[in-house]
Amino acid sequence: MLHIAWSAGEQYAGEASLEVGAAFVLARRMNLPEQQPLVAETIDGSTYVFVRLPYVSDPALVITATANQPVVHRGQRDNGAIVELATPLGGSTTPAPGQKISLTDSGSRVQLRFPELTFSVVVTFDAPAAPAPDSGTMQLNLDSLQHSDAWLVGAIAVALSPDHGVVAHGDLKQAFARWRGIEVPSDGWFDRNALRPAIESRGLDMPGPRLNKIVYLVERCRRTSEFPARLLDDVRARLRAGG
Repeated sequence: MLHIAWSAGEQYAGEASLEVGAAFVLARRMNLPEQQPLVAETIDGSTYVFVRLPYVSDPALVITATANQPVVHRGQRDNGAIVELATPLGGSTTPAPGQKISLTDSGSRVQLRFPELTFSVVVTFDAPAAPAPDSGTMQLNLDSLQHSDAWLVGAIAVALSPDHGVVAHGDLKQAFARWRGIEVPSDGWFDRNALRPAIESRGLDMPGPRLNKIVYLVERCRRTSEFPARLLDDVRARLRAGG
């Protein structure tokens, strides 16, 4: 069960509980009357919040309940919007237009901010059951890589790197964008929201901001054998199939 608590400025707020397969959707509806600029409806088990603002995309946000972690899809185009995902521990990321991110922490907050509106969503859910003691490590596969940009960018970096070198920054950035189905992000966005979180999630500290982040990431993943050979082969095959 996925629980959503949402608010739009100080005037509107609501809650929703979603079963697996249902979604919470924020979208634009310009045919709403001027005296009623926001409407919340439940349709076939999903919750929709419609707002009468021309720069809100249709849809702007979609949060889908799954059997594991819920998935956030940013449909909002730039249009002067700031979209931020923050975890209860203080970490944050800014999804690119079109990007999908799996939430790993219950209590995460998603905000869509315009000068005239701040729309906030707090997402709570039951975390997947941890493996039983002595049951072995979790088996990584292509599906599990979808749950975390830190896992995904690490797997792609190792899969595309030659034995005695690392993949070029631009090639890694393009491969990540193709996998996520988004436009190729800027260097700054990619370093801030993909490479640096991937390094920090593995307990590494960069000695300086200008050092090659991909070198640190690939060496760490190889040293700990984080990704088995058969998974790296699957990653390469998928990237080839995607062009």
